[in-house]
Amino acid sequence: MAATTAALMVAAGCGTVSNSGGSSGGGNSGGGDITLWTHNAGNPEELGVVNQIVKDYNASQNKFKVVVQAFPQASYNDAVTAAATAKKLPCILDTDGPTVPNWAYAGYLAPLNLPSDLTSQNLPTTLGKWKDKLYSIGYYDAALGLFAHKDALTAAGLPVATIDKPWTADQFNAALPKIKATGKYENVFDLATGDPTTEWWTYGYSPLLQSFGGDLIDRNTYKTSDGIINGPKALAWGAWLQGLVKNGYTPAKSS
Repeated sequence: MAATTAALMVAAGCGTVSNSGGSSGGGNSGGGDITLWTHNAGNPEELGVVNQIVKDYNASQNKFKVVVQAFPQASYNDAVTAAATAKKLPCILDTDGPTVPNWAYAGYLAPLNLPSDLTSQNLPTTLGKWKDKLYSIGYYDAALGLFAHKDALTAAGLPVATIDKPWTADQFNAALPKIKATGKYENVFDLATGDPTTEWWTYGYSPLLQSFGGDLIDRNTYKTSDGIINGPKALAWGAWLQGLVKNGYTPAKSS
């Protein structure tokens, strides 16, 4: 299981606030409109959360008005990078947590100087830090887990995993051919491989990689992946993942 955070950040070198209804996305003490970019266009549930937060904030005071501009997730990172190059970023933007260090490193973001009595109320996973500075704070956390149809397990004669009695890796691997043999499912285990444009691949699959004892980077130095992502344990995970496709349990590319 893993978690990722939808995080709010402040862009470095943003423009000025507009007092005429339009916004170049900046922030100053004069009041006016502040543009918030979000990556949740096309996701009504998450966009609804963002809109409600903004609505509540706007109703809480009359000095600033946050205006939401939503982008499709698939093109969002490219839009942010292009805007940063052109120096046209808004002053507030959101993204998924794994993207924050890269943007902080690139100089797109300014550190958040938030009081500790505020940040201490948040879970550590919602605080996006790089080089001991806070660059983002999450307004929700998303969990990642595996789900199965109970009737599919019953039909294959498999026990239902519980928190107290979870499946082992061997039990999971043994379950796949049994479910496949029922003939009810073309794909026994869908890993949502159809989205290569976002951080989903690291978010979705690194917990599986780490369960094999592998990792994405050397956690001691954070400067190299050699011997880590291509180490024996990571290669064992890669062979297992490839085997899921070869054996017909998982589609190479989900629809």
